[in-house]
Amino acid sequence: MAVGGAPNTPPNGPAPSQIQTAPNLVAFDPKQVVPSQQIYLQRNDQIAFNILTNGTSIAMRINYRWLTPDGEIKEGELDIPFISGSAFATLGIYEGWLLSFAARVTSGAPLGQWTFLQALITRTPNPNQQSPMHALFWSGFVYSFTANGWPGLPAKEIADGAGVLRSITGTTPVAGVDISEIVPAQRRWILLAFKATLTTSATVANRTPVLQLVDGANGFFRGGATLLQAASSTQGYSAMNQLPQTTAPLFDIVLSCPLPVSLKTGLRIQTSTNAIQAGDQWSAPQYTVLEWGTWDS
Repeated sequence: MAVGGAPNTPPNGPAPSQIQTAPNLVAFDPKQVVPSQQIYLQRNDQIAFNILTNGTSIAMRINYRWLTPDGEIKEGELDIPFISGSAFATLGIYEGWLLSFAARVTSGAPLGQWTFLQALITRTPNPNQQSPMHALFWSGFVYSFTANGWPGLPAKEIADGAGVLRSITGTTPVAGVDISEIVPAQRRWILLAFKATLTTSATVANRTPVLQLVDGANGFFRGGATLLQAASSTQGYSAMNQLPQTTAPLFDIVLSCPLPVSLKTGLRIQTSTNAIQAGDQWSAPQYTVLEWGTWDS
């Protein structure tokens, strides 16, 4: 019975969890022994994570450890769901030394997907790309179900490495319109291969497709086919570095292109078909690229 005669009753809700760890046998005096990584966070400091990915609805988990001014090592976990394109996330430890963090993508990652992470220190409550940052202490690629983080592998720039090899199915245009594929925002490509098919209507005319690279307003490359395509026919086209064909091909007609070629955000891969008719249909555009992210648009 409690004082005053009221019975002792347990609080509402589930029973408290049992502590699974024993107290430390060694106590640190932070004034005398501090971590070798000198990342000390004050009460108004936050760790900001700047994330860029070519995926959609990406889920990321970040586990971290820190040393308090009282010499206690604590750990935490930050779950960041539904990342598409770019995102910012923050965590605060109130005060102490950051000891480590490990990040991994916890959602399924299809082939060709990548996620890049920067770890920074800021004092902005809700930071974005334009917010002031006081330190960048790690950056690198975060993999699916395999952790990467700090301290660990050396920090990398987003364009470091061999790039991600992607085979992309392009957009089929409406009849009578040429193909036009654009490099997405915050991407950088090296175009390795391009293939598409043109089916011509019964309207009598010889079509001559051209493959062109355009910066949005101005074309900086035009490579054509030396063979004509007649009406009422279906013909595949492939871009490659090759001498012009002089006889009818058994397979695709070659479209001249200086492969591999580097392309940045906003540049376009297009066809321009001489004598295209309203009933002509380009289909099945497929291209292979090496892809990197870029913070610049």
